[in-house]
Amino acid sequence: MKNFIWDFDGTLYDTYPMILQAVMKVLQKNEVTADEREVYKMLKEFSSKKVADTYGIDFVSFTQALHGFEAADKREPCPFAGVKEMLAAIQASGARQFIMTHRWGEDTKKMLEKHDLLVYFEEIVGPEMNFARKPDPEAILYLVNKYQMVPEESVMIGDRIMDVLAGNRAGIRSCFFDNEGLLSDVNADFVYHSPQEMTQLLEK
Repeated sequence: MKNFIWDFDGTLYDTYPMILQAVMKVLQKNEVTADEREVYKMLKEFSSKKVADTYGIDFVSFTQALHGFEAADKREPCPFAGVKEMLAAIQASGARQFIMTHRWGEDTKKMLEKHDLLVYFEEIVGPEMNFARKPDPEAILYLVNKYQMVPEESVMIGDRIMDVLAGNRAGIRSCFFDNEGLLSDVNADFVYHSPQEMTQLLEK
């Protein structure tokens, strides 16, 4: 692989404990009682929109409340162990790296800068660019076209089914980052369980 398009939350950064807690607070605020593990699986298998729709909450209101609870959380999100070494190895090989995320770009940049990781990425595509949300391939196709990527040499990597679907629908390769064993039968070209393993993509 020569072009790596990364998801951010749950793939590069271990942010889901904070995201899940914020989602549960949004549900509580809306007087919804839900099983935490079921909500977590829904986030991973689908999206926060699926959670909002399932419990009859307007998605715009859900998102605003979610961002508020996330901002109030003073814990510092950190990359998974081995991410920096993985990104450095990929960059050293001459491959290019990008991020496509539902997290706002400036927030993503701040977190990467804090851990000296921003230097590894050529571009970050966030919701402020108004592309359709994953699993729609629109944002991936924007990157593929802008950087003239060869589809067979390009891969979308993420921890959710929507990441895999977005890559598949864009006509590039897909990689599922399965560090929890929560989901099965994911239709990805590659499945890896750690950042260290994902450097094997350089040989594909």
